[in-house]
Amino acid sequence: MSAPAHPPEGRADDEDRAVDVHAPEVPASVRQAVLAIAQPGDQLWRCPSRSAPRGALGILGVGRRGVVIEWWLLDAKGDLIEAFWETD
Repeated sequence: MSAPAHPPEGRADDEDRAVDVHAPEVPASVRQAVLAIAQPGDQLWRCPSRSAPRGALGILGVGRRGVVIEWWLLDAKGDLIEAFWETD
């Protein structure tokens, strides 16, 4: 797991990407959980998305949408082991 902490130049930060579990952007709680279960060959992925709309008009699909970061721990075959969430 030697992915850079920040996306390569020219790459948007809203794309899914592999991240080193020790990168500063990985929340301490996610890092701790991953290190407790990760096996050699596993990869941690950062997968940003938008939350559901908030506010009075949220039911109509209108309103503020926050960023939700999903952290996926994948095994060497690419199968999901565990998922973790972080919200802004």
